[in-house]
This record gives sequence, C-alpha cells and structure tokens, in this order.
Amino acid sequence: MLGVEQLHQALAAASIDLRKHAEMLRQENKDALYSAFENQQLRNFFSEFSFDSELTIGSFSLRQANCLKKDLVWDEDFKRGLKYSLLILGSGISGDMVTVDLLDFQAGILFQDYFWERPEEDPKEFLVKLNCSLGQFYLNSIQLPEYPIDAYEAAEFMNSPFTGYADI
Repeated sequence: MLGVEQLHQALAAASIDLRKHAEMLRQENKDALYSAFENQQLRNFFSEFSFDSELTIGSFSLRQANCLKKDLVWDEDFKRGLKYSLLILGSGISGDMVTVDLLDFQAGILFQDYFWERPEEDPKEFLVKLNCSLGQFYLNSIQLPEYPIDAYEAAEFMNSPFTGYADI
C-alpha cells in the first residue's frame, strides 16, 4: 500500500543510514497519529519511518514523523490536505508537495502555487498522481533519470489533463 520495502530501498540507494537517523516516535506523536488515522498500515509506516530530521531522498524531502502533532495542530497546509484526504509528506526542490491520496494510497506531486493561491478549491484538482506507492515514488526519484522533479514535469510525465500552465 505505502511501499515500505521500496522506501527502504530508496533510503539505501540515497546512502541514508537508518540506524544513524532513526528516532523513536514520541508519545504525543503516536497519540496524534492514532487520533488522526484509523488505517493500521499508515500508523505502522510513521512508526517505522521515524527519523531525527527531515530527509532528502532523490529530489524530494520526507517529513519528520515526530512533527506530526505539530503539523496536525499548527500547519494549515497539512490540515487542509487532510480535509481532502491528502497526506502531505514532503516537498521537492521547487516547493511542490509530495502527497499521498488517502483514498487510494497513490503518491503524487501537488502544485504548490495552485494549492496556496486557490484555498477555496479542492487541492486534488492540482495533484498529479504518479501511479505508484510512496516508497516506489522515492525509489523512482533516485533510479529513473527522467523521473519528474516537480508538478509541471509530473503532469507531462503522466500526460495529465491539468498541466499547471494557466493563470493562477
């Protein structure tokens, strides 16, 4: 569902030492996790991939799991995403957001400009799904030279009807 094995492969390919960066998920974040998500695999994911900092994997970052409570309480973008069943887990070098659709667990890249400039609209309109799990997404970002690094490239890569080339 989330591509746990592929994320392990991506971390290894990015030369990230899991033992060095591992951090136990703090109780307040476990409590926030259990109150926010019913899905056990999602809960397990956050526990397994809890690091001492945000990590860079390929062209994208992966948020720190121990910021979950803070994100749920303070981060308006994070809360807005969840309202529409989108879990924002990282970002690219352009600021576009790495996102998982919680209805089908596909990873994608969310156009950050549209997300911020059109707060009244459903952000799924600005999400380009890449037809893969989160783990596969990060692994692809390392292994595939032609893999998109932002939402514009993702739209082209996936032949998306929404390309982002319009007035905001």
